[in-house]
Amino acid sequence: MRPALALIALLAAAPAPQPLFHITDPRIDEASGIARGIASPGVVYVQNDSGDSARFFALDARTGATLATYTVPDATNVDWEDIAVARDRRGVPSVWLADIGDNDGNRSEIRVYRVDEPHVRAGTSAVTGAPEVWRLRYPSGPTDAESLAVAPGGAGYIVTKALLGGSTVYALPARPSAGVQTLRQVGRVQFQLTGTPGGPNRIGQLTATSAAFSADGTVLAVRTYTDAYVWRVRAGEVAAALRVAPVRVALPAQPQGEGIAVDGNRLLIDSEGVDSAVYAVPLPALPSAASTRPSSPKPTASPSPRPLSTPDEDRPDRDPFPIGWVAAGLAAVAALVVGLRRLVRRRR
Repeated sequence: MRPALALIALLAAAPAPQPLFHITDPRIDEASGIARGIASPGVVYVQNDSGDSARFFALDARTGATLATYTVPDATNVDWEDIAVARDRRGVPSVWLADIGDNDGNRSEIRVYRVDEPHVRAGTSAVTGAPEVWRLRYPSGPTDAESLAVAPGGAGYIVTKALLGGSTVYALPARPSAGVQTLRQVGRVQFQLTGTPGGPNRIGQLTATSAAFSADGTVLAVRTYTDAYVWRVRAGEVAAALRVAPVRVALPAQPQGEGIAVDGNRLLIDSEGVDSAVYAVPLPALPSAASTRPSSPKPTASPSPRPLSTPDEDRPDRDPFPIGWVAAGLAAVAALVVGLRRLVRRRR
């Protein structure tokens, strides 16, 4: 079965999502990420993006009640767009905070912070230990991003946010440094207009807002405002996984869905906004690890469908023309047709 057809078949089999709880803490009005605890397994962590202090919140994973608040010393929240929990290179459960948002495209340096995950006690308001800090830049200059995924062992990946759907995936250096380090490109993802409702507008179907690995590192998920794209990862080979068409999962409509976590056999998703809902979305069946190796190209008389992912060889960090521009162009044409029809009706 061709990748595009497999994608459709697996999408149709996905069970219905279930609401878990609402985030009722008025301090959490721009939840821009979500991650399940390891040292504190009954907890999910969330953080606000720009406008808040350098802190994150521990919520009860069943009820959503705020259990504790943690401030990261010597850190700044310019635009914290994602949060992850994973064991670091020492095997220590850690919280990773992605200060990577750049809507105006003018940040010459972005940062990722790592702190040891706390053992959460209800009613706590505490300061974490001193963070490790990755000072980072893109090889092609300032770029907006909202998605950070961290694999077991501490390998981190940033997925950029592009209005036309052509996102680039970068790997963080293995260790932080006192100086600014350059991110390494490992792959690209081309999102498409899906028709899934939700988000601030139709372009939200094309823009990546969060990413996450499963606890064992075998599943990678990236979400847009409306859909999740899921890959099977074999032996930590993220670049190879991205060359295979992902499974798409339509997400429940959210006003500004910006968080995703892989929690066992389900995805957890949250949204910005006061009293926003957190949903559990069942993971569909994924290809086995053995079947995710990229196959050698075979001669064909007609062109095969373009995969949703493209290889990582020296691509510029911008939307590729063929799919992104065509998708946006079709949306613009459709809007123009609707407008002309309305105009004609008014004149009759």
